[in-house]
Amino acid sequence: MRITFKASKDKTENQIFFNDQFIGSVRLNIFSQKWMLHPNFKMFYNVKDEGFYSSYEAGKEMVGLYNFLFPEVEEYENQESGIGLHDMLTFLKTRI
Repeated sequence: MRITFKASKDKTENQIFFNDQFIGSVRLNIFSQKWMLHPNFKMFYNVKDEGFYSSYEAGKEMVGLYNFLFPEVEEYENQESGIGLHDMLTFLKTRI
């Protein structure tokens, strides 16, 4: 799990990358001095009303939401069912 923050030139926006994939940005509201989430993925509720006091907090929250909605699934390359092909064929031959 790798999280990367890339700040804009004017320091009012940070792009958030999770495992080198862009998941959204956090922007500073200059009037309230709070960082707002602007996800690049669809949400079932509005998260733009929630403010954070630092870009780091906001970025971690966005990664948490992303992990909640799209959990990482580990794929097993050598998954065994417990029965070998030879045993399965022998079982099927004896059933006929």
